Amino acid sequence: MDEIDALAARGLPRADLFRELAPRLRKVIDSDATCWHTLDPYTRLMTSDSPDELIERGVFTAESAPAAGELMARSEYLIEDFNTFASLAGRRVPVSSLAHSTRGRPERSTRYRELLLPAGIPHELRAAFVLRGRAWGAVHIARRESSGPFSDRDVKTLTRVTTAIAQAIRGSLRFDAARRGAHPEAPGMLVLGAGNEVELLTPPAYELLAAMRSEAAVYEPAAPPPAVLALASFARAAGGRATPESSQVTVPTALGWVALHASLPDGPGAGRVAVVMEPAKGPQSATLRLEVEGVTAREREVATLLARGYTNEEIAEALVLSPHTVQDHIKSLYSKVGVGSRQELVAQVFLDEYMPEVVQQTPITSRGRFERRG
Repeated sequence: MDEIDALAARGLPRADLFRELAPRLRKVIDSDATCWHTLDPYTRLMTSDSPDELIERGVFTAESAPAAGELMARSEYLIEDFNTFASLAGRRVPVSSLAHSTRGRPERSTRYRELLLPAGIPHELRAAFVLRGRAWGAVHIARRESSGPFSDRDVKTLTRVTTAIAQAIRGSLRFDAARRGAHPEAPGMLVLGAGNEVELLTPPAYELLAAMRSEAAVYEPAAPPPAVLALASFARAAGGRATPESSQVTVPTALGWVALHASLPDGPGAGRVAVVMEPAKGPQSATLRLEVEGVTAREREVATLLARGYTNEEIAEALVLSPHTVQDHIKSLYSKVGVGSRQELVAQVFLDEYMPEVVQQTPITSRGRFERRG
C-alpha cells in the first residue's frame, strides 16, 4: 500500500504508472501477465489499454493484440458477459475472478471461450479502481493453467489496494490533463461497419487514432484502437436509448485529451457507427479536469462562481448555503487544486477554453442560477 501511495504522489504518465504497478502487484498476487486500462469516470467505458505485459510474456503477439482488444471490447459492451469492468465498478467489492462470477463454469463466458482459453490463460482476476463512486481504471490479471486458479486471498489482497490504485490513476490523468500537445485542431471522423470494418476515415483522424493506440501493439494505419471499439460497441448496444452525454468519452493520449462522440447514422439496429474525434474542449473534458483534482460536485459549483466574480456572500445565496460552509468549500477547493487565491484558481483551471464548458456542465441544483457578468 505504501509503495502504491508513493507512486500516486509522483504523478507518472499512465504508461509509466502501469509499468511500475505491475511488478509491485505481482509481489502479493502471482500472475503470468496483466493488462491495465483507464476508464471514463462517467460512462465507465474503456479509454485506453496497456497490454505490454500480455505481449512481453507471450500471451499475445504485437500483431495479434489489436484483434484481442476488439474481442474484449465486444465482450464488455456488445454482449452480455460476466465480470465486465463496468459491472465491477458498480459493486461494493469491485474485484472478482471469472471462476467465481460463473460459479465455477467459466465456459459460460464468451470472453473465456473466444479469447482467454484460446490464448492459454484460463484463469482471470479482474478489478475496477473506484474512488468516491468514480471508476478511473481497471486491470485484467491472467494466469496460465500451470499457475492455478485465483484464491479468495488473492481477491481480498487486491480489494485492499483498489482505492490506492484509483488515486494513482487519477493522479496520472491529472498529469495528462496538464499536458499541452501540438495535436491537430480539425476534428476527424471514422465510420465503422457492423463488423467494425473501417468504411470511412478522414485525414485528420489518422494522427488522433495513432495517439490512442498502445505502443506495444502493431496496428494497421486505419485500425480503430480499443477506446473507439468500446465506444462503438456501447453505442450499438444502447441503440436509441443512448444520449449525447452517454455516447461520448474523453481519452488520454500522448497528444493530450481527445474527445470521442459516437452516433448511429442509419439508426438503431443497422450496426454502422460514426465516431467524431477532436482535441478535447467539450463540457466533459472541462468537468473531468476538475474531477481529476478530487473536486466534488459542490466544490465545482463554488469554483465556477468564484471564477465568474461572485463574492462569498453571493455564492452562499446562489447555492443556498451558509457563508461558513462556502468558506469551507473554498478552502478545500484551493487545497485540492494547489492554489492560494481566486486569481490563481482562474489562471490554473479556468482558462478561456474551459470556462464556458464548465458553466454548461455545472447546473445549479438549488433556487440560484448563473448570470453572465461583465
